[in-house]
Amino acid sequence: MEFFWKKVAPGSCAAAALLLGGALAQEAKMYAITSWNSDCSANSLSLWDDLLDDWYNEITNDGFSLFGWCWWGHCSEAYSKDGRRVNGNMVNSLFADSSVVSWGNDTPNLDDGDAVMIATHGFDSSNNWGSVMRVNESGSGDCSLLATEMEIGDSDLEFLHLSSCNSMDDNMWGNWIGHMTRAHQVDGFHGFMWIGSGFIDNYGRFADDAFDSAISAAWLDNHYVPDVRPGDDQCPVAYAIGTTRDNVLNRLHNERYDNVYGDPPSNANWWAATYIVGCDPAGENRIAG
Repeated sequence: MEFFWKKVAPGSCAAAALLLGGALAQEAKMYAITSWNSDCSANSLSLWDDLLDDWYNEITNDGFSLFGWCWWGHCSEAYSKDGRRVNGNMVNSLFADSSVVSWGNDTPNLDDGDAVMIATHGFDSSNNWGSVMRVNESGSGDCSLLATEMEIGDSDLEFLHLSSCNSMDDNMWGNWIGHMTRAHQVDGFHGFMWIGSGFIDNYGRFADDAFDSAISAAWLDNHYVPDVRPGDDQCPVAYAIGTTRDNVLNRLHNERYDNVYGDPPSNANWWAATYIVGCDPAGENRIAG
């Protein structure tokens, strides 16, 4: 595992404020596309929502407490269910920001959750994440959502998880910070990610572990799969932003679902990514370093 950081502009040295997750009434949301219509054609994958359901059910698992002890689940630290959306009218405007594109409407949708996971086909669009929507939206929206149409976190969102191919390729790392405004972390995959019944439990374990260890570590530990097919690995990457080198590494190493830091300022200018050294996926070259 390695870390890489880059200062992109002068900025503040403000420290993150530690908040107690149990007092935040944090909300989780999921968006999954498993089939596409004729206007926005893509390969259908019926199990994709099962992967996200495993995460969604675990992060919102309040379990059982007695005499002040949490016997199972996450009790008062569990997130509340804020929306499960699968297929239907899955369009660009749900995820795009009106300050970037006129048709964007993410404030009551994507950006309304505190932790959100999206499942859809992804691709590299000029060193930025691109993804395939289900419905060709009328007007200027279309079948593709691009990271360049997003402004993550300017309303509420702290943690965005992307179950999507090429969502965190190493050539995108310098650009992701430009799409994040007070968001804390985006997690995705360098190269192709994989879908199948054998991957479902990984998503629930990720959510469970992210209450006890750093979200970044839980993402890598549960989604790294060597030789998922001969010669190809599944390569998870966690990415955070902050105000200084120490600040961003502190966020990357220590933020958990129940240990949420204050929002980075809108002019946060450092980013850091953590990944598996030597991971060699399909759909991309081995990460350098």
